[in-house]
Amino acid sequence: MEKNIGNQLSEITSKIKRLKSRNLRLETENEELRKSVFNYLQLLEAQKKETEKASLSVQQEILGQSLSGDKKVLLKELDKYILMIDKCIAAVNAKI
Repeated sequence: MEKNIGNQLSEITSKIKRLKSRNLRLETENEELRKSVFNYLQLLEAQKKETEKASLSVQQEILGQSLSGDKKVLLKELDKYILMIDKCIAAVNAKI
């Protein structure tokens, strides 16, 4: 009977040691995973900011090109009006 109790205590002690060891290993692994997730989140945030910055740059470039095209059209119209004004002035001068 005492042998059974001794064996059982020995087995329980052995299981407790294994559980403690496993718990320590799992806690260490958990901490490493937390650090890894935190690093990935930081990397994701940095990439998100970089993507937003690149997107803004592309939008600015598109807007700049659009304005450049509008500016060319405006200059052509302005030149046309200046030419019309010059013709009108010449016609008025011719009649005077």
